[in-house]
Amino acid sequence: MHDERTPHEAASGAARALVAAVDAVEDAEKALDQRVRVVLGVNNTDFAVLQYLDRVQRRGGTVRVGDIAARFGVSSGSATEIVHRLTNAGLVHRVPHPSDARVRRLALTDSAAERLDHIVGSVRSELDALLDTIDSGEEERLLQLLGQVADIFRSGSSAG
Repeated sequence: MHDERTPHEAASGAARALVAAVDAVEDAEKALDQRVRVVLGVNNTDFAVLQYLDRVQRRGGTVRVGDIAARFGVSSGSATEIVHRLTNAGLVHRVPHPSDARVRRLALTDSAAERLDHIVGSVRSELDALLDTIDSGEEERLLQLLGQVADIFRSGSSAG
């Protein structure tokens, strides 16, 4: 007999509470994302690209139009259109590659970086402060669990 209960219904009490907590974090993140989209005046796709660019830049990496196409599963033409919209909105600019004049990297404009920091900077600071309260054993376990949650989401997104 097939179990018709949702995963939430089938899980143990503790597991249900953890799933509910993950759902609450996701809902809160979506609410913050919506606020940022409205403030920046961008659509969902453009905002996702801005988030990606911001995340890569904060980690010291670089992004090209082809990276956007690959990351978001769009054609290079569509990725170029997204970049044009973001450039015209003053949120992204093209930066010459230091060693290859043919290559242009993308970067948030100073204005976009400042606007993002104004909106989400305090959230990032509060998260950093919260995470600093976790002892190393808990931190290791939390990282392990979050990695497993990410793996589960990835496996669900690639399932046929």
